[in-house]
Amino acid sequence: MKDIKAILKDLADAEPYKPAKKLFMDRAGKLSGLMLVLSMLCMVLLGVSGLCYKVDRSPVLAYVALTFWLLTTLFGILTMLVEPIAMFVVMLRWKAETLDTFVREIENDEAHVRRLIHHDEEALRRVQYWLQLKAKRLDARIVFFFGGSAAVYSLLALTLSNMKDAGGLSWLENTFLRGFAADNLANTAILWGIALVFGASVGAMLMKVVQGRYTYHLELVELALMRKSSDATTPASPAGV
Repeated sequence: MKDIKAILKDLADAEPYKPAKKLFMDRAGKLSGLMLVLSMLCMVLLGVSGLCYKVDRSPVLAYVALTFWLLTTLFGILTMLVEPIAMFVVMLRWKAETLDTFVREIENDEAHVRRLIHHDEEALRRVQYWLQLKAKRLDARIVFFFGGSAAVYSLLALTLSNMKDAGGLSWLENTFLRGFAADNLANTAILWGIALVFGASVGAMLMKVVQGRYTYHLELVELALMRKSSDATTPASPAGV
């Protein structure tokens, strides 16, 4: 049991690779924000130029105001275009981006596997069995109550549709605030029913997330067992070669 706990402790820190926000898109977002600030600054200066032009109708001030108006418009347009253009560039590089993400996923999983192969093979197989059993139990529980993933999402959509048909957010607020009034019992019962189904649907989706975590840990254990089996069957290199 001590070995199993040690393996589970290593697995508790194992997380699948989650691509961080791309540096290119991050820079595009910062550039878009800078353009927005410049546009607002030019708008303020445009207002100041307009006030000055009312005091002194100088042609120079008119040209200055026109310049700030053009800059405000230009920076405003660039604010809206920078990030879509950056996304379009990323889409053009989808092959390289996909390959980079895949390589990083492999590197991440291999790092977790290297921590697991130091454990005893028999302990790994026992953990493999318990992870398989846990994932099956969670799946059986979800299927028993909701009938599967598609049914969970359909039930959630049906709940939201029923709430909309009942009167939407205004009905929800009015029913909740009035509580168990004599003339509001039917609406309260409907509200509690909708809340029950909604909560159960969200709970089922959270259980699917937990199941996915156990499944990922199971895959890591299977990779570790495959690595140990591969290392055991690989003949040792002759001395001096």
